[in-house]
Amino acid sequence: MTSGSSGDPVVGRIRSEIEASGPMPFDRFMELTLYGPDGYFRSNILRSQRDGDFLTSPEVSSSFGTVLANAVIAERERVGVPFTVAEIGAGSGSLLQPLVEALEPPPDRVIAVEVSPAARRSLMKRLPLADVVESLHEIAGGVTGVILANELLDNLPAALVVRRGPTWRERAVDVSAGELVWVEVEARTEAARWAEAYGGRVPEGGQVEVQGEAGRWLLASLDRLFSGAVIVIDYGDTAEGLEHRRLEGTLRTYRDHHLGPDPLSEPGLTDVTMDVNFTALASVAAEHGAVTELWRQDEYLAKWRLLEHIAELKSREHQAAAAGTTMERLRWRNLVTGAEALLHPRGLGDFRVLVARE
Repeated sequence: MTSGSSGDPVVGRIRSEIEASGPMPFDRFMELTLYGPDGYFRSNILRSQRDGDFLTSPEVSSSFGTVLANAVIAERERVGVPFTVAEIGAGSGSLLQPLVEALEPPPDRVIAVEVSPAARRSLMKRLPLADVVESLHEIAGGVTGVILANELLDNLPAALVVRRGPTWRERAVDVSAGELVWVEVEARTEAARWAEAYGGRVPEGGQVEVQGEAGRWLLASLDRLFSGAVIVIDYGDTAEGLEHRRLEGTLRTYRDHHLGPDPLSEPGLTDVTMDVNFTALASVAAEHGAVTELWRQDEYLAKWRLLEHIAELKSREHQAAAAGTTMERLRWRNLVTGAEALLHPRGLGDFRVLVARE
């Protein structure tokens, strides 16, 4: 198993920590490879774009942000002003920019949180009036408004546990003959409890991604809300819906828009991700006292008038065709195609949307 060159700083840090402390839990490995110094999301590369490793809904279509603005407007009518819109993991601004542009009047404050230096530079250009920060902790006080997270939680560090008879073993990372390798160790108590609570029915040898960090993120976000909603959008399902994938688990990597190699082979160079367990998130929110709704993305966007938006785009396309302006017609056709992709039942439409209100 290739684990990167010996001069790779990410691999070097991982090896050094393993040599000092023993086998590394996978959540710690994810933290270092994605968010540590020189990690995947700390580089000067915009990861979420057509020239990157993956695309998210707002890169596929700006209609995503335009239509989500309708949900944000409804939330503003519910909680009043002053009103803040914050996105955590804002990337290049492909969601936040069209969303803010569609809000009339504009929000009182816009916050874009992003760990990537390259993405923060893009955000500062696209949203010059926004507060662009590396962490929400840099913003003093609480928020009345909406906190958004689109395809963020699937990348948060998670432990891996495997069913072995009546007990759980934990998958960890070790060093053997200079290479990073998988090993199994006794599962930490917290990881085993999470798997029992939210793993569903797991066959012998089946794997569960223990997403405690995602739950802690949601709690921290709800704690920052005076009033409003946290809206989480991601691929995943309920615990029951994920059961059919438990034998191999949902952990995977992406590179150049394709499924990538084993996560141990190129630390810091590939996106490491997994399906989000929305049962666990909803449970955490309910324990906090929040009221939750769980939607499919296609149904949620339809609720907030994406179908009407697509009809308007098609009308513009027909007008351009009638006027004989070929390039303009093609521009509208591309916008229609992108917006329709958000509803594909086996693609982006199958994502989940969790709304947790305070």
